[in-house]
Amino acid sequence: MKEVVWVFGTSASGKETFIKRVASGEPVDLIKNLGWEDKVVAASDESLNLIDGELGELRDKVIEKIPTLLQKTDVILIKWQYVDSATKRPQRLKDSLPDARHRIIELEVGMDELVMRLPRKHWWYDLGKEKESLTKELNMVANSLGQLPDFDKVSIDSNESDNYRIT
Repeated sequence: MKEVVWVFGTSASGKETFIKRVASGEPVDLIKNLGWEDKVVAASDESLNLIDGELGELRDKVIEKIPTLLQKTDVILIKWQYVDSATKRPQRLKDSLPDARHRIIELEVGMDELVMRLPRKHWWYDLGKEKESLTKELNMVANSLGQLPDFDKVSIDSNESDNYRIT
């Protein structure tokens, strides 16, 4: 069965890194635990490149390309952005591909580590306000996940050790 996977998490939770590593075949144990061994796993490049929240409707290109990508792959990994939930992209994609499995992977990172990671982002400008911003983002992620009760969900520890494990 074909699978569409939205990778959720706050800023600095490692969504892009996770997607790139898994699409390249690592870590093998996690891929096996997710049931993806012997499957072709690919990243949605559009979801990695069209990431500015102000892009709005341009993010529709992410979901428009998925049916074509699924012709060549078994699993597609999509980097989630809040704007996707605001416009119901996960639900719309699920409705348009009823024969595929739709899953969410939520990357979990402790607050202290997120606070250390966020200032490393080239776009971060609000030094000293990391915890406040991340607290708001954690609530947005939780609310967005709450709107998707009919998706399979898996939580994965995405700590600095890069050992990704299902929690």
